[in-house]
Amino acid sequence: MYRVMIVDDEHMIHLSLRKLVESSGLGLTVAGEAEDGGEALAMLDECSPDIVVTDIRMPEMDGLSFIEAAQAKRSGIRFIILSGYDEFEYARRALRYGVSDFLLKPVDPEQFTQTLRRVCEQLASSEKDFRDRHRRFLALQPLARELAGHIWSAAEDKAAGTLEAIVKRLAADAHNSEDSGAYAQSVIAAVEAALEERNFRFERARGAGADWPADAEGAADRLRQAVSAMIREIRASRNLGAGHYIRRAVRYMEEHYTREELSLTEVAHALGISVPYLSRSFKEEMNVTFVQHLTRLRMAKARELLADTDDSTTEIALQVGYSDYPHFSKTFKKCTVSPRPPTANSCAAGKHIAARSE
Repeated sequence: MYRVMIVDDEHMIHLSLRKLVESSGLGLTVAGEAEDGGEALAMLDECSPDIVVTDIRMPEMDGLSFIEAAQAKRSGIRFIILSGYDEFEYARRALRYGVSDFLLKPVDPEQFTQTLRRVCEQLASSEKDFRDRHRRFLALQPLARELAGHIWSAAEDKAAGTLEAIVKRLAADAHNSEDSGAYAQSVIAAVEAALEERNFRFERARGAGADWPADAEGAADRLRQAVSAMIREIRASRNLGAGHYIRRAVRYMEEHYTREELSLTEVAHALGISVPYLSRSFKEEMNVTFVQHLTRLRMAKARELLADTDDSTTEIALQVGYSDYPHFSKTFKKCTVSPRPPTANSCAAGKHIAARSE
């Protein structure tokens, strides 16, 4: 079931510990053996142990130094320390490093087996806790995405409603109150990730940091504060004025008009604003719709290409974002032959496309 690493500089200790592990009836496997902490640390990734049984006094790197380095490298390992020195200082330092047990040499076989059984139970309990936390985390994700949508729209009332649904979930897990802060933090991190997908990034990441309250009530208050701050920042970002966004939108269109799939939705997401806001603001600022401006932009580029290149009209259509040549031709003629007095460029372009189409 679990993998064990044995770390000791005495060969006979290795033999006796291996025999005890394999005969424990706990389904354990000895995944690796090392003679000192340095060697064990080098083997750690390859062996992937769940349990490490290590001597405390070894050459090169002692047991406690190895444990400290191993915990920094891989989390979740359970350590059992063996020592021939019955000293309180070792026990105190070992407990500080989260060691599961501290046994004196010579090892008592029955006591060692009992310790292994207890550590296996701890591992199984940790795995169950992890699965439970992961299940609760997944259950909160749809609500987090819903909350992100309301924050994006700066819909304070709707955001508050979804937030209270999340708070109820936290309260329902009150028996796991030590996880409330982590759950609340994960909600905000998910909101930030969802808004980053819309190309909006907050000035400060509120899902980061380790200072979230652990209790459900404190975590809920912190959640409300974070959401309010997010909505304020979203609103402030949009108070720059519609003209600022329209200039950026026009610039984006000029850079990407050759792509047939260019759309209002894409441009809105690239600017970090909502689609309805961009649509409305574009019409107000430009006195034409997004599609009308895009079409005019493409037709203007087509006229330039017709006048300055020998490319075929089919090639020019592709260069300005039209894979459907008949649609391009129809649109071009419609834009070129307009009620407004024709310009020299438009007349020349109309004759040019007619000639190339023959």
